Amino acid sequence: MTMDDIPHFNDRLLVAIGASAGGLREIVTIVESLPTWFAGTLVVATHRDPRSPNILAEILAKRASIRVDEPTDEAQLECTTIYVGKANERVEVDQEEFSVETDSSSYARLHRIDDLFTSVAKSAGKDAVGVILSGMLSDGVEGLKAINDAGGYCIVQSPADADFPSMPTNALSHVDVDFVGTAQEIASFIMEISLGRNCS
Repeated sequence: MTMDDIPHFNDRLLVAIGASAGGLREIVTIVESLPTWFAGTLVVATHRDPRSPNILAEILAKRASIRVDEPTDEAQLECTTIYVGKANERVEVDQEEFSVETDSSSYARLHRIDDLFTSVAKSAGKDAVGVILSGMLSDGVEGLKAINDAGGYCIVQSPADADFPSMPTNALSHVDVDFVGTAQEIASFIMEISLGRNCS
């Protein structure tokens, strides 16, 4: 295998954030900390009732200094952009394109984070970043393992800082992570590992 065969994302970061109960505040904290020069793409997966209004992207757009959008099937991922899937969608990344399917089944809702993270690991390899925030149950563990195996960065919110610590605790129990901290500390770490990267 040559260096060209190893998955990467053209030296920019592909950051996947997974959150469930209690995670909105942390997502906002991270998103509003991203500067206009952020050399990466951020994709958010959450557990939300598919019957609920799709207003998360609108909320984040009011707080972010970079573009916020909703992913569509086969659309190209843009740098310096935050993508937020709708509550009834399974969002994955296929190289530099999105794969988006409507799926409101209970199984899909409880595995949205694993599905996204696993696809990010395959597509971005060493440039992949997985972030697990507050939430219940264990979604994200298998996906974070995939990112770890691909040589990417694994980040977990401190369980002591999470309103619902199950997801962070389960991740820490099964994955050798690179960073643990508060949402603000996580944002700073993402900025640190993005230094020297570019969108070209």
